[in-house]
Amino acid sequence: MKWFVFTLSALLFLAGCELFTPRDSEPPIDVLDPYAWGPPTSPEIVLQNLANAFPAHKLNYHLDVLGNSDETGASFTFFPDQGVASSQPGVFDNWGYVEEENFITKLFETLSQDGLQRLEWERTDFLPIDDHFEIVTDYHLTLAYGESETPLPEQLKGQATLTLVQNVDLLYEISIWQDLKSDSLPCWSDLKTLVQ
Repeated sequence: MKWFVFTLSALLFLAGCELFTPRDSEPPIDVLDPYAWGPPTSPEIVLQNLANAFPAHKLNYHLDVLGNSDETGASFTFFPDQGVASSQPGVFDNWGYVEEENFITKLFETLSQDGLQRLEWERTDFLPIDDHFEIVTDYHLTLAYGESETPLPEQLKGQATLTLVQNVDLLYEISIWQDLKSDSLPCWSDLKTLVQ
């Protein structure tokens, strides 16, 4: 009988200590940082990482979704708006990953740490084609600069056609970026000619 009373007392004591009560769940990491990097397991996350690069001031968010692999043959290539390319002969000859890395590094050096940087994707179409995705999307880029010798545009608009392939880790990368001016505002191609 004493054993029963002792066991019952011990169980009531443990129940009062909330030992068996589940703890509150912790919030996901992304809630703490709205511009956190996400592994690009889908085409949508590729676009989100590109957009997050600007307010987060993380140029690697931009570079890490570009194809840069000789093994998979998914090396990045940029095709500019034809009107911009014809007015700037030679600038876009063989624009690949290295040229993009130089451009985005110089661009981020000119951006203000306190200013509003935002890349928005509008009217996006995701087209699965055989072993890759093609994304056709309008973009609107808003930039704020620190002190710069060359005046750079603060508003850019255009249309991007992105070809995405999966790398050996099954993460999506941009292998081709085609730019098209769609407004009187400058586009990505214009910005690339100005950031040298």
